[in-house]
Amino acid sequence: MYKILLIILICITSDAIEPYKKITIQNIITSIDLYNDELYISSDLGIVEVYNINNSQKIKEIKLEKIYDYFGDSFYPKIFSTHTIDGKNILIVSQDSNGSSKIQIHNNQGLKTIQLNNTSFINKAYFIDKDRILIGLLSNEIILYSLKSDKILWILQPSQAVFSDLIFNGKFAFSTTEGGIIYMIDINKGKIIKTLEGANFDNIYMLASAKNILLSAGRDKTCGIYNINNGEFKRLNTYFLSYAVGISSDSTLGAISDNENNDILVFDTKNLSKIDILKGGDALPNKIIFIDNNHIIAGFDSNNVLFWKLGENN
Repeated sequence: MYKILLIILICITSDAIEPYKKITIQNIITSIDLYNDELYISSDLGIVEVYNINNSQKIKEIKLEKIYDYFGDSFYPKIFSTHTIDGKNILIVSQDSNGSSKIQIHNNQGLKTIQLNNTSFINKAYFIDKDRILIGLLSNEIILYSLKSDKILWILQPSQAVFSDLIFNGKFAFSTTEGGIIYMIDINKGKIIKTLEGANFDNIYMLASAKNILLSAGRDKTCGIYNINNGEFKRLNTYFLSYAVGISSDSTLGAISDNENNDILVFDTKNLSKIDILKGGDALPNKIIFIDNNHIIAGFDSNNVLFWKLGENN
């Protein structure tokens, strides 16, 4: 009996991969974004730190100005996310004074605030191209904004349900809500093309998409794997609430937060077979990024970003 248990334990631990590298910052990480070899790490105290992922050296940092609460006290704002498509213009979503939020663009000219004339809380924002920004509001309104004309091109509210996440893949955006329904939106037209549903029956925390595959991470301990073209889906069960999900650029590999130990499961998106288990997380993961099909980065609700190489079991 002892020999059997020993064999089982060896099999379990041999699948686990420890991180080969770690970047630690002083503040709590809220989000990470990767552009080429530059990793943008957002924090809860108003700083975006930029690192070279090859040598882990800090390239620069962007520090936001202090804001004010209802009592007039100043503090550094929490940064929710960053995004860039050229490494020069950095889109930053952060807290604003008195409980609101704002979008700023940082470049060599400093910080510029985008005025939306909308009081709803900004949750997500992405550069679609150098001119257009895709924005998700907590009111579940999706906005396409033009920098060139300084105006909103369209506004769409997919449903009255509470907003959860917004991503884009090519000419389509995907938004989701607390009800587990995913809305596929034509970015150019501002129209809902179709809905994807059935994999999740509760709040979807995060989406990830590449090629014709979309992944959903849900409160119901389920990762949905959708074929965008025909709407068919598969379900992958996890051991704990699935907070974060990532996908490789060729869509063949997925990664999902798996259990209460903050481990990340890497799997084949076609047959759902397990590839690896990534260990080392010291808090809930908030972003999972594939550098390529062999290397993965994850940010956590702590002050650490971890790096793994697949296939290197310890």
